[in-house]
Amino acid sequence: MNPEDNSKQMVWVFVAVALVAGAVGGYFYGNSQGRSGLLSEQAAEIEAAKQSAQQEVAQKVNPFADNTDPLGDGYQNPFENTGSANPFRQ
Repeated sequence: MNPEDNSKQMVWVFVAVALVAGAVGGYFYGNSQGRSGLLSEQAAEIEAAKQSAQQEVAQKVNPFADNTDPLGDGYQNPFENTGSANPFRQ
């Protein structure tokens, strides 16, 4: 066995180990980045759905949504047309 052949084999072994290690490291790094990106997208979707639901509930529950007068035209002044029974009338 020639020392030069042994050295070439070691170089090829080192290159193969480096490629496998790089591929495994890249896979796990990409997987973690993909998960964090997916989780942030899901969190944004959940937040948007929550905001939409809160606005919908607030619109349904809001008693001041319609600007109608609760008394309407049925209001009558209790001191009108009372004649002499009203001590404050001048």
